[in-house]
Amino acid sequence: MKLKRSIGWFGIMCASLGGIVGSGWLFGSLYAAQMAGPASIIAWLIGGFGTIFLALTFAELSAMFPISGGVAAFPIFTHGKLVGFILTWLTWITYVVSISQEVQSTVLYMGHLFPSLVQKVDNVSVFTSFGFVMCFCTMLFVILLNSFGAKFLANANSLISVWKLIVPFAVVIVFLLTSHNSDNMGLTSTSTQEFAPYGISGILSAVALAGVVYSYCGFQHAALLAGEAKRPQRDIPLALIGSIVICMVLYVGLQYAFIAALPESALANGWSKIAFAGDAGPLAGLAANLGVIWLVTVLYIDAVVSPLGTGVLYVASSARIVQTMSQSGNSPKFFSKIAKSGIPMRAIFLNFVVAMLAFLPFDGWKSIVSFLSAALIFSFAVGPICLVALRKQQPERNRPFKLPFYQLTSFIAFYICNLMIYWSGWTVVWKLSLTVTVGLTVFLLTNFLNRSRIDPEHIATKLDFKCALWLYPYMGVFTILSYFGSFQGGTKDIPLGIDFICMAVFSFVIFYMSQALCLPKAESDRNTASLLAKKKSA
Repeated sequence: MKLKRSIGWFGIMCASLGGIVGSGWLFGSLYAAQMAGPASIIAWLIGGFGTIFLALTFAELSAMFPISGGVAAFPIFTHGKLVGFILTWLTWITYVVSISQEVQSTVLYMGHLFPSLVQKVDNVSVFTSFGFVMCFCTMLFVILLNSFGAKFLANANSLISVWKLIVPFAVVIVFLLTSHNSDNMGLTSTSTQEFAPYGISGILSAVALAGVVYSYCGFQHAALLAGEAKRPQRDIPLALIGSIVICMVLYVGLQYAFIAALPESALANGWSKIAFAGDAGPLAGLAANLGVIWLVTVLYIDAVVSPLGTGVLYVASSARIVQTMSQSGNSPKFFSKIAKSGIPMRAIFLNFVVAMLAFLPFDGWKSIVSFLSAALIFSFAVGPICLVALRKQQPERNRPFKLPFYQLTSFIAFYICNLMIYWSGWTVVWKLSLTVTVGLTVFLLTNFLNRSRIDPEHIATKLDFKCALWLYPYMGVFTILSYFGSFQGGTKDIPLGIDFICMAVFSFVIFYMSQALCLPKAESDRNTASLLAKKKSA
């Protein structure tokens, strides 16, 4: 059964908006302020503009290939099976863990109202047994919502997205009207604060570690749902760019309102140790301190609606990635089946199991978000690389949205990806490197075990090791640069400023290698035609 093209541009943009406005806005303002002070506003601007460059590359790719789960297909078109698997593996892991993250955000937030859900262990809020049961029930509810089909999901998400935008904008207005202390920004002669107390390093670290990048990463839901768009040639570019601009305005406004509303007592020990009653749910706690009780109630309601609305989208998007992996031969064919509702339910239930297991190794919102941000951005690097490769491999293909200055724009997008990962620091990058290594091990083991049972219908049955030769130094050298870098956990042997130059040279070399080692045109055409045929007949 074919995926149903039943979603208009507004529904697609709401999918992207719904993906972006999740738990990030509920927690990001506090953590960004702790890491960068009032200059955290700059962190949100950097994150937003950087994401726009990435979105532009996905706009061309998604309009050219309006297929569901396209992010999993692009590297197979350009570099074959191994690169396709590694990048798709990483994307799938991050999307599935993001489902857990959003469900965790809701249950943890509710723990302040229902103490039986959480308990303190080493000053960290973790789930009780009852809390895990509620996580299971909440996750099951999110899964069931996806079973109603793409059109129902889009219509419901359109309503949820409107709510998710109204509430944070209302918070901005109420905070500014109730308590607007501009001296907190550190820009006036009477201010006792500094605008950038931790310098450029604090701003850049906030981009990577405080939930800024994570908050913007949901833009890709518009691309992943391209297969259900009525007019993908117009809808996808508009939805991607429009959603990011709207959310950038929202996040910058929210950060300013949060900083301006902070009482002096909250800053008594400096920005890194902001503290006030109820700060575990920072916006609700601040609203309570300001005496706006009705807003506290609204925020607790939104703590359910926003994360779960985003979780629903991650369930849908991650299932389509599994479906594409199955169609390309990188996961069992069992998961490629589409239910009568037009939804890949088998893939959704696989993700349900993995998402529940993902609760176990993480013990807090900030710890998991730091990893997810770096992993998502690493997987996004496939966009600019694939765009340039496809211009060379398939120049004759129709491109409804054609990115101007595509080589320069794609390189800038790739460079931005690498900077954002680098700003995460060694403490995150080594985990990312380990995840990629595990993916490579799974790939090699799977192909070894199936070497005598290759399905002739699979796409890219060749392993394409040569086309992946750029990927090994990419991850290896990146890990070394992070170890000697100036950000969290690094030895600081590479000074701030010099590392920008090092990363630019490194990015150029890897970008060039990725283009030199892409598939020949004939193989790229064959992989593309085979996978598109499977999508059409699925």
